[in-house]
Amino acid sequence: MDINPSSNSIKENLKDLILVNTKNICTSVNDIKDRLLVSFNLNNSSNGDTKAKEPERRVAHYTKPAVLFNLLKGKNPSKFRLNIVDFMNDPSENQVLTNWLNITNNSDNEIKSFLASFSFNHNSLNQFRLYGNEDNILGSGVSIAFNQSFFGWDTERSINNKKIEMKNNSSFPSYQFDKLKTNSDKIENNNDYSLHSLPLYRCLYFDPKTEYMSLAKRNKQSFYLEMCDEKKETAAIDDEWERYIDALNEEEKIKIIRKQLKEIKKLMEELLEDKELQKIPNLEQLLSLAVLPISCLIKHAAFEDEDECRMIYITHIGDENIVEPQDYQSANSLYVEYTNVENYIDNIYLGPQCKLPHKLWLQNHFKKKLQGKQIKLIKFEMPLR
Repeated sequence: MDINPSSNSIKENLKDLILVNTKNICTSVNDIKDRLLVSFNLNNSSNGDTKAKEPERRVAHYTKPAVLFNLLKGKNPSKFRLNIVDFMNDPSENQVLTNWLNITNNSDNEIKSFLASFSFNHNSLNQFRLYGNEDNILGSGVSIAFNQSFFGWDTERSINNKKIEMKNNSSFPSYQFDKLKTNSDKIENNNDYSLHSLPLYRCLYFDPKTEYMSLAKRNKQSFYLEMCDEKKETAAIDDEWERYIDALNEEEKIKIIRKQLKEIKKLMEELLEDKELQKIPNLEQLLSLAVLPISCLIKHAAFEDEDECRMIYITHIGDENIVEPQDYQSANSLYVEYTNVENYIDNIYLGPQCKLPHKLWLQNHFKKKLQGKQIKLIKFEMPLR
């Protein structure tokens, strides 16, 4: 590109190029995010049976019994939390996509992602090994199976654009932020932004080296185990599994997402490789912000067996919904509160090494509510070796 940096008209052309490319990137990002939405309506019934149970009708959150206790306790239970991505245990969290795009995440960026993780597999030995262990006892955690009413449907609620715009300062030139609006800007016109109900997204597993991709979904063994518990014949389960895979349409979705990701990369390279545009301050930060809505939904393919889905909330660090630490020991624990959980739980799976007292207090808690919804407790039966 042959340009004269001293020319005002050329400077405007540079701005226009940044805005056009970034707007196109944002459009593709939002489309990918929408394709990853868990709709819960992958009806696996033949003959149009609307009463058939949906294969993705519930998802599981693996956690410690102590966390479950706080979520259920007495008259003042804790609300479910989404935690800030910055303090996640996985050092590659939120970086698989940006590393592949050759852009850098700036930890000083005031726009932050909060998330909560779930799995399509409710009763997984590998998940019990990895998550929710208490007192250093492997497999001592629990799996909380939430039904679809725990989640919302409106993808616009995943990003609090109103708060981001209100709090925006000189981190980005104003012309950039003003024009980077998408369809997700239609937030309620008031100061209160309630987090309930947020949508759920399936993770996209991606290997940057080979560009292999897959979607998070039900694990076949877990699917069969659940259907077997519901007294279904093997042949019927075979048919339901095939209908589920057909309805998911994974191959076609990946084909479209792959094309969109490559287009995003092409648009970014056009900006990043231009010598004059390299002089624009915070350009990489702007581009990392543009892909932020899907950065935390793209995980390395090495974690494919977790079949993870996520609830996300993106906002400014000054959002009043963010809960401040109440003591110094909790200074590395920023989170936002979602809602109380008990009315949204279908089953609770107990890990293979879950302690007997934990099972007893759960039985006591639910059996006392004879007039209310009965939550099923299921003990993991396979031995942990």
